Amino acid sequence: MRKEFITFLAIFTVLMSLNINVNAQVTLPEPVAGKSLTSKIIKNHQIYPQNALEQKKGGKVVVEFTVGRDGVAKDFKIAKSFDDECAEEALRLVKMIEWKPATELGKPIEYHTDYTVDFSAKSYLKSESKNKRVMLPEQAYPAQTSNKIYETKGLYVQPQPYFENKQVTLAGYLRAELQYPEQAKQFEIQGTVKLNFVIETDGRASNIVVENSVGGGCDNEAVRLIQNLLWTPGVKNDSLVRTRTSQEITFKIGARNYYDGNAY
Repeated sequence: MRKEFITFLAIFTVLMSLNINVNAQVTLPEPVAGKSLTSKIIKNHQIYPQNALEQKKGGKVVVEFTVGRDGVAKDFKIAKSFDDECAEEALRLVKMIEWKPATELGKPIEYHTDYTVDFSAKSYLKSESKNKRVMLPEQAYPAQTSNKIYETKGLYVQPQPYFENKQVTLAGYLRAELQYPEQAKQFEIQGTVKLNFVIETDGRASNIVVENSVGGGCDNEAVRLIQNLLWTPGVKNDSLVRTRTSQEITFKIGARNYYDGNAY
């Protein structure tokens, strides 16, 4: 009996190790911007439904979907919700996310997954009281209902940075708002960060990816600047559309410097 048990245990251990090995070869879908930054982007785009905000409703909405081998998400549905309007907003937010597909043994595979959007009326109101978000004025065109992303070439109107003060330019905004990272100062790191991102029909950036990294905190600062920037969306076929674009932000130390005798 003992011999049979040992044999069973050995077979079970081998099967378990095989199963673990197979699972180790599967990588799950991941947002192109990474999990942490995507979470911040979702929060930046979130518009809390007024009824839920007034009633101080909060909770989690879980959206299920399938990420195809091409990284395109489809078949969205609400798996868990506490409020219908918040569920609708969560669905809008999750549909913005671009994905890296799941892989098995290095090959892209279709994968069913989910994403959770948190709603906290208290946090939202606190954030708005500290730094009320700027909204675009009413646009002349409606937003396109499809989720398609367009390149800037071929648009009727290309996206442009939007500032309430018409005297402000993009270059002026970057000069005024750029905060040179302490680590980059200390190690005299400089260079040009290039970001690729999507301008959504609400005028805010999503799916931010660092195409050219500088390091020393410069990448994070460049992302912050783009996240805080508002754009008038691109227009095609008399509709506001999602537009893929890029932006370079240069970090340069002047002639003097040595931590820290220089104006940046």
